[in-house]
Amino acid sequence: MEVKKSDIQKLVKVKKVDSFWNHLVCSFKKDYKIYGEVQKNKIKIWEMSSFTGIFYPVYTFEFNSENDLVKTKDQLNSFARFFQFLFPLSFFFPLLSNAFTDFTIKRFLANIAAFLFLTFACHLLSRKIYRFEKKEQLNSFYKKIGFTVEEKTCDKIDGKSENEWSSSKILTRLFTYPFCLALILFGIFGMIPDGNFFIAIPMLAIVGVYLYSDLTMIFRPNK
Repeated sequence: MEVKKSDIQKLVKVKKVDSFWNHLVCSFKKDYKIYGEVQKNKIKIWEMSSFTGIFYPVYTFEFNSENDLVKTKDQLNSFARFFQFLFPLSFFFPLLSNAFTDFTIKRFLANIAAFLFLTFACHLLSRKIYRFEKKEQLNSFYKKIGFTVEEKTCDKIDGKSENEWSSSKILTRLFTYPFCLALILFGIFGMIPDGNFFIAIPMLAIVGVYLYSDLTMIFRPNK
């Protein structure tokens, strides 16, 4: 049974254009409705959930001349991509300023390294939230229109399941896990005793959430 354009169009509760401004508004409204942009041979839909927060995917459904679904792809919404870089730059700016205060090579390198890693960790964390949820959300969309995963042909879904034990991911973890441990120790024994709670607490929170989400991705059961 083929998925038709009219089936996907039924999912759309609010018609909006897939734009930076609309995703910004959607992120702050938090009404958890399914938004969509309907074009001639394409429909884009997105839905913010309590789990994804602003890091929700935008799904693009492409159709042929007979309005049969031929391809599905997804990407992180434009506001979330912007926020990936805005948040660490603004929130951890004190680390950059501290790097040049009472300048020493050791202090400079420690603060710059912490800033770069936290920026990288924020990016990885948002990607993990996005990856973790996108398949479940897509399946939920199909179920709402009466289809199951088995009823869809695999060649219509653009994207492969990622191997959490690939060489690139192992190498990444060989770098990030020791650095996370170093940041935890630095935050607890270096920053908190000096009264730098404003930086230490968010830093520890991000590191903790990153480790938790990464371990969840590793040990989650295969469906």
